[in-house]
Amino acid sequence: MMRNELDRLDISILEALQENARMPLSEVGRRIGLSQPATSERVKRLEERGAISGYGARLDAAALGLGMMAIIRVKTIHEQIQPALRAFADMPHVIEVHRMTGEDCFLLKVLVPTPEQLESIVDTIARFGAVTTSLVLRSEPVKGLGKALLG
Repeated sequence: MMRNELDRLDISILEALQENARMPLSEVGRRIGLSQPATSERVKRLEERGAISGYGARLDAAALGLGMMAIIRVKTIHEQIQPALRAFADMPHVIEVHRMTGEDCFLLKVLVPTPEQLESIVDTIARFGAVTTSLVLRSEPVKGLGKALLG
């Protein structure tokens, strides 16, 4: 779906659903000035076009015993990229993997309960190349995609 295919009502629907995906579509429609059937049709179209790829819950990692977050940068060689990706996929504490250009090849987001667990993960990842680890002190809320970016 191309950005220019979204009108202001589509963008308003996307903003509302990012705020609360459990919001009834009748409430979404009231907020943006559409009937529930019209809102439902637009949501269906956004889903079919791939603009909405799914719905989910936001979890508090610290409340679930995973109070330590780290960002790990990995610099490797081309032959290690696919083996590294397979290893990252098998590591449950690695919750995000970003392949990058530039000096580093990967940026990983890791959640662990203890420094010892982080040490074990860093040691495992280091077999693929140079590792730089940074502890996250605090994260700001993720911004939704809305008018400022899409409009």
